[in-house]
Amino acid sequence: MTSPDARARKPVKRARSAGGVVFRRDGGDARILLLQHTSGKWMLPKGTIEEGETPETVALREVREETGISNVRVVADLGEERYYFFWRSEDTYYDKTVRYFLLEFLGGEEARPQAEEGFVACAWVSVDNAIERIKYKETREVVRRAKERLMQPDLAASS
Repeated sequence: MTSPDARARKPVKRARSAGGVVFRRDGGDARILLLQHTSGKWMLPKGTIEEGETPETVALREVREETGISNVRVVADLGEERYYFFWRSEDTYYDKTVRYFLLEFLGGEEARPQAEEGFVACAWVSVDNAIERIKYKETREVVRRAKERLMQPDLAASS
């Protein structure tokens, strides 16, 4: 195990990303779009915010690039998740913040995993199943916030 002092001497990079919790209604029930990475992990679409981009624009771009769908609308800002990780190949710690948006899928397209983005499958799953499939607790918390928002009257009634 690395000592706290050794960790403190390693470089720390800050990274900012944005992503989307894409939902659709299926018989009144909300379904969330998840992506399966080549590593086997299920996740939400997200990506790095580049210079001059807004988090909202990045969330929409990443959904399009990673799932092939673009017919979505922003419903709500779900806030941020923040986590830390160590990237061995760079010998660097990362302090990463991801801002998520609740995005409603308006139909007319089929979600397809984009292999060039590192994904092998897409699945529309119940909100509770999404929470079960997602490995990282910070991302599960984002989906829980989406679930709360989806139960509010303005969205609970939409079909």
